[in-house]
Amino acid sequence: MKNYIYLFLLVFASCTQTPKKTDVNPQFYGEFLYLADAAVLNTGTEIYGVIIDEKMHALHDLCTTIKRDEYDMIPVYVKGAVETKQPDEEGWDKRIKITSIDSLVNPIDNSILKPN
Repeated sequence: MKNYIYLFLLVFASCTQTPKKTDVNPQFYGEFLYLADAAVLNTGTEIYGVIIDEKMHALHDLCTTIKRDEYDMIPVYVKGAVETKQPDEEGWDKRIKITSIDSLVNPIDNSILKPN
């Protein structure tokens, strides 16, 4: 009987442990491009639409300083939340809402640029 009590306590204790925290804003590496009213992030395995907001404009401003022309895609490291579009909406099936900008890669000399 005593063994059953210990077994029960062991199972109960393992069930009540808090789950490990998952990163709600994973990091993405990809090539970023913003033209007129559309922004995309190409990760090589997936192409995401980027939600146009203040963070996206901040990323675009950083990329503008190192672009060779307006169609140059800049390699970036960003964190963001992935959203799936609604069936009645236009655009990419998956979209990223950028939450933070980690760094950019200068395409001319492959140096890493960190935003302030």
